[in-house]
Amino acid sequence: MNLITPYDTETTGLPLFRDPSDDPRQPHLVDICILAFSADGTLVDSFEAMVRPDGWVIPAEVTAIHGITNDMAMDLGIPESEALDGFMAIHDRAGLRVAHNTSFDDRIMRIALSRYRGKEAADAFKTTPGYCTCQSSKNLVQCPPTAKMIAAGFGRQFKVPTVTEALRHFTGEELIGGHRAGPDTEACARVYWAMNPPAQTD
Repeated sequence: MNLITPYDTETTGLPLFRDPSDDPRQPHLVDICILAFSADGTLVDSFEAMVRPDGWVIPAEVTAIHGITNDMAMDLGIPESEALDGFMAIHDRAGLRVAHNTSFDDRIMRIALSRYRGKEAADAFKTTPGYCTCQSSKNLVQCPPTAKMIAAGFGRQFKVPTVTEALRHFTGEELIGGHRAGPDTEACARVYWAMNPPAQTD
């Protein structure tokens, strides 16, 4: 099946983009969600899980962003390898992978794949076409440049929208529970379908 699969991850930190994916200092998954849609926009499958720390901790500065504490993840989470398996069981049927900032989320998944399945699996992940709702919506949402962008000489460019800003632009709705994988994935899906209306069936 060539499913359309929006997804999102929450992590223990930012990827070390200049270092190999199998570097032990790379971040771990904390929260993950993937939705699977047919071409007509019908939701046909989903997976969501919190990850239980195993020899690593969720830093307080990251908890402040997504709200997942170490104790919460220990109580409610599943092993990282099992979360990866649940994600890949859906992703393996994907024809298009969608995320709101693919450069971040795709790298996070390649790190997880490198950690548990090896470099070949991580490289194979790249073969599925990707769609970034963040970059694709930038010129439509038209968020004004930040002060930092202006100072750097990019004052004539639009800021890339957050998934909250993109959802508000396309639907007029506010994102509830943002910075958690489930709500962010649902918002990403709605932004994607707003820009790519489902195929009509008779």
